[in-house]
Amino acid sequence: MVLCLRGSLLLAVLLAAVALAACGGDDEDGGATTAATTPTATTPVETTATAPAPTPPRTETERTDTAGEQGGGAVAPDRTAPERQPGGAGDEVPASSQALITGEGGRLSPSTVRVPPFIAVRVVLVSEDGVEYELSGGGETIKAGGEIRSASALYEGLRTGERLVLSGPQGRVTIEANAEPGP
Repeated sequence: MVLCLRGSLLLAVLLAAVALAACGGDDEDGGATTAATTPTATTPVETTATAPAPTPPRTETERTDTAGEQGGGAVAPDRTAPERQPGGAGDEVPASSQALITGEGGRLSPSTVRVPPFIAVRVVLVSEDGVEYELSGGGETIKAGGEIRSASALYEGLRTGERLVLSGPQGRVTIEANAEPGP
């Protein structure tokens, strides 16, 4: 039985060697040349153990145990995390749409601005002629004119169909949350 296993193993190695020799490059001249291959004995290669690469030092974070649990408490925030760095992750500006109101010749235009629902609205008031214009509503007052050409205020998003009415001495502007995509 041992002889049978050795014979099968030897046969498998020889078949693998022949298969590898048969695979290979294409002869572009079309001539079929075959070369007999015989397995050659290989000499063992000495290997030397190398020291493992040093690992960077770990920073310890404080753990707070709650209700007497072992190791299951909350982890103190890392003060060097990207969220804590200026300009790092988390300093994103939330999405908002813009409602541009222009004051010129004592009038405000447009009188109605349509914005997408649920997205914050930045209302920008611009004085084109240098006269002071003012809009109040939603807990904010926006003044532009004179030395300040434009001013703005950010309002929370409106539900579909809701309106924000801003009024001032020069007129009234309505912000409606019903903008539809498209031209």
